Amino acid sequence: MKQEKTRKFGLLMSIAMIIGIVIGSGIFFKADDILMQTNGNVMMGCLVLLLGALGIIFGGITISEWAKMTDDAGGLISYAEKAFGRLFAFLLGWFQTTVYFPALVAIVAFVAANYTLALFPQFGSAKFGIWLMTLIYLFAIYIMNLWSSRLSEIFQTSAMFIKLIPLLLIAICGLIFGDPQAISSHAITLPVVLSSTGAIVAVAFSYDGWTVAPSIGHEIKNSKRNLPLALIISPLIILAVYVSYFVGISLMIGPAEIMKMGDLAFSAAAERLFGPVGQKLMLVAVIISVLGTLNGLVVANIRAPYFLALRQELPYSHKIGVLHARYNLSILSALLSFFMTLIWLGIHYLSITVPSISRFGIDISSIPIVIMYLFYTGLYVGVMIRTAKGLIQSKLLGYVCPILAILGAFMILYGGLTAANGVIYLIVSGLILVSGLALYQFFVCKKPKNSV
Repeated sequence: MKQEKTRKFGLLMSIAMIIGIVIGSGIFFKADDILMQTNGNVMMGCLVLLLGALGIIFGGITISEWAKMTDDAGGLISYAEKAFGRLFAFLLGWFQTTVYFPALVAIVAFVAANYTLALFPQFGSAKFGIWLMTLIYLFAIYIMNLWSSRLSEIFQTSAMFIKLIPLLLIAICGLIFGDPQAISSHAITLPVVLSSTGAIVAVAFSYDGWTVAPSIGHEIKNSKRNLPLALIISPLIILAVYVSYFVGISLMIGPAEIMKMGDLAFSAAAERLFGPVGQKLMLVAVIISVLGTLNGLVVANIRAPYFLALRQELPYSHKIGVLHARYNLSILSALLSFFMTLIWLGIHYLSITVPSISRFGIDISSIPIVIMYLFYTGLYVGVMIRTAKGLIQSKLLGYVCPILAILGAFMILYGGLTAANGVIYLIVSGLILVSGLALYQFFVCKKPKNSV
């Protein structure tokens, strides 16, 4: 099934997608976690942030080799088919459609609602206030994306710049007015490194979301140039922002105080900068930051079923794979993605409110991330295979970067699988993949694949 490709997004939107999704709310409150794991050693914390970024820096460089090769609709799905064939591509797309995107959309909308009610507690007096606010955000972001891709692009780029303001302010003010003695005595030694490995796992999940941009690759102007650039530039910006903020707040508040304050360190830094209203101003910035992450995820989520339908890999693909003349989106794809999001939001609701379920401590944001890194690893290996065949000439891009990206992916996998509920997450993800395999065997294999 062929579709008209409308190029409506530029390089800035591609960069905003990646930065806007990766930098959500976590970085604002990660300094204390990193310092606790490194025993207050700021220099070691910077190294941890660098190691945690390996996955997205070298992952972005490696995935950009696929982006240079094709800009077919589907993003990672198209890359996966070129790497290991149709089944691997379908399972990746199935997992994105049923778990990865909708689960993350649900949890990020819930986080945005949490921060909103913290800013306006009077709205959360009702028992279901936070769930109502979550639904309001979901409806608002979905309607915005359906109504106008241009409006979504403006919001995404604006949110990116807004969320960078408090981070950079704290970084700059900390470097200028902070106390250098807070970190001058810190050194990186082998015992310090060995005792800080837990911090690498702690920050690894702060870098997730960088692979969403390829989902709009077929809608990016000059995609084979702009998307690879975005995949390379964005991780470097994210790393620079993370390290600058971490050093800045450590200089401003001091490692010992940050560890005592915990998540309140961010508010304390804001109050020092702006006075009594600082906390509320920063909280507004955090809300916008989270909504920027939500919007970027929704941009990808509403297209996920459409990509599988284009490949004739879903029931009623002939209807799901049709773009609306006015909105240039598949309305059925958007509705399916919204329905899946509601399912995961319902699971999240049960995991919080039902005692027999909540005792397991299920976090729906952790379920999708780990398994997706297995698919990313497959794509990294695919680049190495193409290099071995002589299809990629650069040994640096074809071997060194994929190997470093795989090491970064293994870090995420280790953190996820050794978590308290790692086995539960693995079982749930396995069941989803098995259901996809069943659908592939009984439906997809019986239909010829049309070209995209």
